[in-house]
Amino acid sequence: MSPRHALVLLLLAVAVSGCDRITGAAEQKTKDAEAIGYACRVSTTAPADCIANNDTHSPTSLLAGWKAADQDILAKRLDPSMGTNPATAAHLPVAEAAASQVAATKTADAASAPTDTEAETAKDESVPASGKKSAQKH
Repeated sequence: MSPRHALVLLLLAVAVSGCDRITGAAEQKTKDAEAIGYACRVSTTAPADCIANNDTHSPTSLLAGWKAADQDILAKRLDPSMGTNPATAAHLPVAEAAASQVAATKTADAASAPTDTEAETAKDESVPASGKKSAQKH
């Protein structure tokens, strides 16, 4: 192999080895892992569980994000309960909202349902005692 070919191959190898730095893919993976670690801490997931559940990400980056969230919580910049306190919650919990909607539907159905006497009167008019509808004579 000529020195010229060796030089071209060396330059090509150097250029290809830095592709992730050019595109920023490595930096983005690190930021993603830190964000996942941050979310794990906010959701009160243990660091070991966070690493086990996200094994495709760097454990170091996951822990860095977890520690950043822990510092924010300790410094009172972040509330880990995030709306679980009913006094500060903006909306009713889903179960309570669904229960109140079901109760409202039952109340509306009961109000529009015919009374027992109305139902029996309608039944008596449409079907005679024989069980067959009578033909009207003109």
